[in-house]
Amino acid sequence: MKALSIANAKSKFSEVITDAEHKKERILIEKRNKPVAVVIGYGEYKKLEVLEDIYESKLLEETIKKGKFYSLEEVAKRVKIGL
Repeated sequence: MKALSIANAKSKFSEVITDAEHKKERILIEKRNKPVAVVIGYGEYKKLEVLEDIYESKLLEETIKKGKFYSLEEVAKRVKIGL
C-alpha cells in the first residue's frame, strides 16, 4: 500500500484518485507519520460494503439462534436514551 502525507496527497490529488480507481491501489494518507485515512476506488468501497452486510447478517443470525436479542425499548433503556 502506498503511503502519502496529507500535503503530498493534496498536491497529487488527481493521481491519487486515478491510482485508486484504475490501478485498484489503496493509498494510505498520513498526518505527522500517523495513518489518518485510506483512499480506495468506488468499486473497492462497494465490495467492502457487501462484505460488511454479510458479516452483520451472520452476526444477527448467530444472535437470534442464541436467543440473545433485545427490543428497541430495552436497548434505549440500557444506553439511557429516550424514544
